[in-house]
Amino acid sequence: MNARRVAEESGVRTDIVKEAGRVDGGKAYRALVDVQAEAFLLDTDSGLRIASQPELVGSELEEEALRAALAAAGLIARRASAKRVVFLHVLRASRGYRLHEALSRGGFQLHEVFVRVAYPGSGAGVHDSGTASVLLARAGSLPKGEGVLVVSDTVATGKTLQAALSFLLELAEFKGLKLVEAHIYGFISEAGLRRVAEYLESQGVEKVSFYAVQDLTALSSNNYDMPLYGPDLPSHEAGEPRTLGGVASEETLARMLPRYFPGMDQPGDWSERQCVLYNGESYERGRIRDHLERSLKALERLREASRAYPWYGDWLDRVYEERRRALLEALERRAYCRDTA
Repeated sequence: MNARRVAEESGVRTDIVKEAGRVDGGKAYRALVDVQAEAFLLDTDSGLRIASQPELVGSELEEEALRAALAAAGLIARRASAKRVVFLHVLRASRGYRLHEALSRGGFQLHEVFVRVAYPGSGAGVHDSGTASVLLARAGSLPKGEGVLVVSDTVATGKTLQAALSFLLELAEFKGLKLVEAHIYGFISEAGLRRVAEYLESQGVEKVSFYAVQDLTALSSNNYDMPLYGPDLPSHEAGEPRTLGGVASEETLARMLPRYFPGMDQPGDWSERQCVLYNGESYERGRIRDHLERSLKALERLREASRAYPWYGDWLDRVYEERRRALLEALERRAYCRDTA
């Protein structure tokens, strides 16, 4: 289990990552990608567990998400030009990152905007099928003049976030607000980062920073799954196998290898891992058992697809067994949230 060897054989790019200092509970790295934005990778113990352990759900996920968000909030506080910000929630996933809570604890004053984006006619499990449209939006008062934008979201293709940003920027202009600075946090793919960075540059946002949980993910050919590395399952099952690799520090990769099974979607069904979801009009329960069942099926399929690659070894059999056991144990539980019996 040599991180450098796994990186070379799987395509994980560690050579464009530089250490950028400490954050609360871990380290920050800079990913030197060719975009008009700064990309930070936040490697924390909480982020590692969230990204590697799909069995982490409900109240336990909430606790880890807050710890990871506090690391991001601390870095944002050092880099943002003001503590009065417009906070964009892309529903339903955003609030589960708990960045809004972490920033509030740090003295930020938040003007929250809630936007829900839909893809009419598309099925589940595909982020960019069809045309993205804003289904619902809620916003309170917005400041005037120049402002700072903060977003927490899962950014796969970036198409959903671009649609939400387009709506918000039009609203801001109508309200007399010009957003000149943006800070975006969550699970972020390199492809999604590029799309969103290019869009914000085209809209005149002068300073754009991304804060990714653990790594810049690869993006599966289904435009949904966001692995650190591993087989692209849809292409394997179509008879055209290929492997995927994201962007991470060698140290982060070494820390994740003993827990992360290759090809697994790091955010998983992010909304469905949560206890309570705000949909813009009311609250609903996350379908936690559905997430666990899908994760277990994906794990089984990925194990078969992974065996053909040179980076597969006995150590991955141990990772597989640990994740399988933990998922089965989670499925045997009756409750995942402290407010439920």
